[in-house]
Amino acid sequence: MHLAVYYLAFGVLLKHGGDDYVAFLLIGIVHWLWFSKSIMNASQAILVGRGLILQLPLHTGIFPLSEILRDLIKQVIVVAILMLILSSMGYLPTTYWLIYPVIFLLQILLTLPCGGLVAALMPFIPDLRVIVPACLQLAMFLSGVFFSSDLVPESFHWLLNLNPVFLLLEAYRDILIRHEQPDWHMLASLLAALLAFNILVIALYSRCNRQYARIIQE
Repeated sequence: MHLAVYYLAFGVLLKHGGDDYVAFLLIGIVHWLWFSKSIMNASQAILVGRGLILQLPLHTGIFPLSEILRDLIKQVIVVAILMLILSSMGYLPTTYWLIYPVIFLLQILLTLPCGGLVAALMPFIPDLRVIVPACLQLAMFLSGVFFSSDLVPESFHWLLNLNPVFLLLEAYRDILIRHEQPDWHMLASLLAALLAFNILVIALYSRCNRQYARIIQE
């Protein structure tokens, strides 16, 4: 359903699709939905688990982590289906597909701190329940789900390269349908940034963990 609607809107009505647009769009939607759903599910995890937090000395980071892992398991199945669909469309597996787990791991390293950060802040800033979905909706249109960098003036490419989701989607498309190496320099830089981001979020939980029981009771 998502693919049909987005293909009609962006591939037909705006007439910028091209022969590879269905596969291009499918890769973008599959990986974006995984990211956005994981963030949304993780965002409410601490509040949903308030009963256990008040009764047991649990680390609050367990709750968003469990939601992200649940979505990760579902995504493995979705990815298998994606590979079959791409193969049926003529995009047969190549040695470049072996790079997929590397990019997949990078997306996990992005999703963990993003979901964890939103979940950590939600008890302190309840308005995030409204803000987060709106931000994700905006981010979807800025992350290359529907377009490639070829449609953006080169002078603005640096802005696209600041968006980790855009970098990941381009890397997925490079190996799956373009049959070429991803930009390893960009991915290495992204890995360093994501490791730092994960460390910061872990530090945040270590600092705030004992405060959640009090905040949730108020």
